[in-house]
Amino acid sequence: MTKFSKQKINKLGDHLHNLYVPERLPGCSVLINYNNEEVYYYETGLSDLKRKKNINRDSIFRIYSMTKPLTSMGIMLLLEEGKIKIEDEVEKYIPEWKDLSVYQSGSIENLITEPPKRKMIIHDLLTHRSGLTYHFNESAIAQLYLDKGVTIARSPEKLSPDEYIKIISDIPLEFSPGEYFNYSISTDILGFIIERISGMTLEEYLREKIIIPLGMNDTTFHIDKSKLDRFSSCYIYDEIADKYILQDDSIETSYLEKPRSFSGGGGLLSTIDDYMKFCNLIQNNGSTDKENIIGSRTLDYMISNQLNHGEDLHQIGKGRWGKEEFKGVGFSLGGSVVLDPVENMSIRSKGEFAWGGAASTAFWIDKKENISVVFMTQMLSFPYSDSLRKELRTLVYQALI
Repeated sequence: MTKFSKQKINKLGDHLHNLYVPERLPGCSVLINYNNEEVYYYETGLSDLKRKKNINRDSIFRIYSMTKPLTSMGIMLLLEEGKIKIEDEVEKYIPEWKDLSVYQSGSIENLITEPPKRKMIIHDLLTHRSGLTYHFNESAIAQLYLDKGVTIARSPEKLSPDEYIKIISDIPLEFSPGEYFNYSISTDILGFIIERISGMTLEEYLREKIIIPLGMNDTTFHIDKSKLDRFSSCYIYDEIADKYILQDDSIETSYLEKPRSFSGGGGLLSTIDDYMKFCNLIQNNGSTDKENIIGSRTLDYMISNQLNHGEDLHQIGKGRWGKEEFKGVGFSLGGSVVLDPVENMSIRSKGEFAWGGAASTAFWIDKKENISVVFMTQMLSFPYSDSLRKELRTLVYQALI
């Protein structure tokens, strides 16, 4: 049986301190569970440079796209209740989208469109194959999103879900549903669908179904004033100057304001221990020591690869998702799945479920080795993010003996 060397894992903290903090990151923390027990925690640096606040075990972070797996699980819980099907057409829940078009050619001023080859289904939203995009992607349609204010996940949201849906109904899709993988606002749309089906806000729904049962007491869509002393500032990396600057202050933050719509794709705040509770739920097949949250078969389906046989993100991904680093990596209903570690040129385990957030946070769940890892920091546009995540895995797995 594999053992975890607590002596060898200390190389991880040394690496983070020596290579990243404070030159590239103001601070960071990492938590590792092995066989459902904590085997390593490390923190270094500051969460707020201006006030010289240290990163602590209870520091609160913007987790951005690490929100997505919770929203996906929310959809799977509706599936278990018989309230939605994965193959349902999206227009069943969003009738405003009955007549969506697809971009064919032309400039923003003179778009040439065509009808989609087929209707968008819930599975397309779960796998980012819907034809939707993000405002920060590089395309004519992404520019339209930016121009029309479809900038979901940049708190605080100024528009309501219905307003977003109406605006998007008039913007063509990037491609016909199912043709490519394109990282997008798809999970935000799933959040809006959860609200329409449940009659609750996404915040209320996730709290009732996942957050409260797991005891994720610091996981919210906006920060309470009483917790501001624990909130981290967020920074953004200026590649030209090769330094980072403040993006959102920990005290004078936009997250004090409750958003008009809750971003299921990138709106949550959380702590390293809160998010590990969510990882533990997945590691333990959908149950806590007190209750079952999601059926084991449902969860297994959620974290299984959903791409067509023989495909990986490198082959069908648009933009950065078609890079070499995504060879041997597929996608589930809420995160990446390792299909072939050799093809990926990494020592990751086959079946590893993972994702990260825009501010360079990351998590992965390796059910083969019973390892769960959560990494927290707050750095947007970080040019070293991909290499850091690869180094994290190498330094964790070198401790297995």
